[in-house]
Amino acid sequence: MATPSASITDTFANITSRLSSQPTDLESLATLLPSHPTQRSTVTVYTLSNDNPSKTQLYDDSTRRATYDVHVDFNRKRPMTCMRHLNADGSDGETFGCIEWHDFWPDQISFKGAKMIRKSSFFTSAGPMSYAVRFKDDQGRKYTWKGLGAGLQLELRAEDNFNPKVPIAQFQRTRYDRSTEPATPFPAMLFLTSRAMEIKELVIFTFFVLEKARRTNENSELNRADGEKTQSVFGSGGVSIGDGVGGGVKR
Repeated sequence: MATPSASITDTFANITSRLSSQPTDLESLATLLPSHPTQRSTVTVYTLSNDNPSKTQLYDDSTRRATYDVHVDFNRKRPMTCMRHLNADGSDGETFGCIEWHDFWPDQISFKGAKMIRKSSFFTSAGPMSYAVRFKDDQGRKYTWKGLGAGLQLELRAEDNFNPKVPIAQFQRTRYDRSTEPATPFPAMLFLTSRAMEIKELVIFTFFVLEKARRTNENSELNRADGEKTQSVFGSGGVSIGDGVGGGVKR
């Protein structure tokens, strides 16, 4: 049964306290621009128990209950990240999305039991260097996830929204309020407007597919940058350890 841990419960209390003293704090965190009357007071907040796109639970802030579970299933031919509902009693519900891991070619994905396909068959690029991809729902409505680059945060836009430039969903990674001592952590959150809630399972599925890929690429870029930095400092011949006498020892 999925029950909130003490840290999650404490976090909810901290967030509730901040929001009650600063009514616009949620809006500023989400930046979902509730300037349109139909968007006000309609943001659903999911708090992630763990800022990891392959292992976390999503807690609905209105109920403080875990409603979705994301986990890795190793009991298959290939490891899979699976997304499933959690029932009201905390028991496992229906799986609605899977990401099949591959080392040397793109991951394959499946939504609501469909056949596994490559991500490129589901998403289309929004253009070179745009850090964005497009997809459609089952009604043919078009969406764009932006913010796929290293260090960026994903936000979803819908072409049929009252303002296509205003995101209907947005992710906020773990952050810290350093005005307190020690710094107060704010967990990762996924914000969905009422428009995004119309396709919430598709939003959650596509978010985790893309965030997993984004972080993999981000980590690769960081590792490559660290390697280049090390090479520029020590040269390509390795690290020389010694006091200047002789050639030193290379490792």
